[in-house]
Amino acid sequence: MITIQRQIPVKLILTEQSRERLRHEYEAQIRQVQEELRQWEFYSKRLLHEAQGKSQAARQQAEERIAREEKNRREKLERIQFQLEQSQQLPIGSELPYTTVQSSVQVQIGDNWNDIMTGTEIIVKNGIVHAIRQGGERNGSNEFLYGGQAGEHPRP
Repeated sequence: MITIQRQIPVKLILTEQSRERLRHEYEAQIRQVQEELRQWEFYSKRLLHEAQGKSQAARQQAEERIAREEKNRREKLERIQFQLEQSQQLPIGSELPYTTVQSSVQVQIGDNWNDIMTGTEIIVKNGIVHAIRQGGERNGSNEFLYGGQAGEHPRP
């Protein structure tokens, strides 16, 4: 038997409190990416200026890097803005992907790899772990490891 690490998705149950917290988080991320864009624009001018004194290939390489970096930052900004809009439009009670954490799990010969590596998720409501699910989406085949109401811990 060995112990390995696996990724566990954490989902957020949308409440008015979590919606407001998400709004603040997304707005802070937007400001940060906008600042990164401003800094990159300044740096890219310097990079382009330095490349002008070199070969045509160096200038082209600098231009490509500048375009690629700017595109990546703009896409990141658009993604965050979309997440902000979605968090404000979704109905209360919706489950949103929030983050991913790592978990240790023991593996031994004969274990089903797919069962070990997929399907487990943590559900958080207002900063409190609300449920830990095995099996992913809520449906008839979903097995709750823990969860439901606060303080309720059914056995697996």
